[in-house]
Amino acid sequence: MSDIDSWTTERLLTTAARLTENAWNERLLSLGITHAAFITLRAIEAHGPLSQVELAEQLHVTAQTVGRTLARLQQQGLVARQSSESDRRTSVVSLTDLGALRLSEAERHEREFMLALHRASPQLRPLLQNLINDLTAPRRGRARGSDQQN
Repeated sequence: MSDIDSWTTERLLTTAARLTENAWNERLLSLGITHAAFITLRAIEAHGPLSQVELAEQLHVTAQTVGRTLARLQQQGLVARQSSESDRRTSVVSLTDLGALRLSEAERHEREFMLALHRASPQLRPLLQNLINDLTAPRRGRARGSDQQN
């Protein structure tokens, strides 16, 4: 029995996630962005201009975590921050033209990477989708419960 055979499911998942993240970062290095930056750019494109808090909710991370990524993206000219029209204390993040171009280039890398992963294990995607839905369901339930109490 190899060492990996004795690992818990949690250790297998976190190791696979870390290795996937590293592989992504290597692929995106030529574009000057990280995987975290890529998914941040994609969320901004998909959901339109967002506040940092809204973006963090979309990405399932803290506002502080997304803030560090946004600072790097803004330095690179990939996103712009503007004061919200409804609340001047809040800034809204949007893609710049350069950010949209970089996202498009990163999506080409994604298609190649995903094709290779799918060929390796076509059963993996539905399993991961089910796991993510199972893990986020309690959070959604708590959020609905707090909405109903207000």
